Amino acid sequence: MIPPPAASALFTMFYSALTAGVSIALVFSMAILGAVRASDMRRAGRRTPATAYAALAACALALSAGVVIYGLILVAHKS
Repeated sequence: MIPPPAASALFTMFYSALTAGVSIALVFSMAILGAVRASDMRRAGRRTPATAYAALAACALALSAGVVIYGLILVAHKS
């Protein structure tokens, strides 16, 4: 039996929203992890790991901001 188009579209929206929500939460948590670990490493006097964690935080934060901006652009174009 072939599902009706509305059910198929609803299922597609459900798994897309779930995937996007989990993904952005994981990326933002990597930004928090990087910032906290960079601070810990800097206090411990370990410059190289501190720099690596700071770079991780910056990249993850930039990716999070990019995804939010992209989402806002998509919403604005739907109107």
